[in-house]
Amino acid sequence: KGLISMYYNEKRKAITAKYVKNLDDIKIRVPKGQREKLKAIAAEMGMSMNQMFIKAVEEYIERKTISLKKQNENRLTNRNLTHI
Repeated sequence: KGLISMYYNEKRKAITAKYVKNLDDIKIRVPKGQREKLKAIAAEMGMSMNQMFIKAVEEYIERKTISLKKQNENRLTNRNLTHI
């Protein structure tokens, strides 16, 4: 059992190392106690904290991009109206 367990752990380490080498690390700091709250919220959503953070950032960027596009369109429309 010990040899199989050791093999499995070494195999798992190799697989994890291969996967992780294609990822970047980003570290965030939160107030004491906040980590557990965030972990519980992520679990309620059926995802890891990492998945939750990535989803939240992607959604935030999408909303901001749409908002900025609308602002630029409004500026162009207003600029065109002042030249009439």
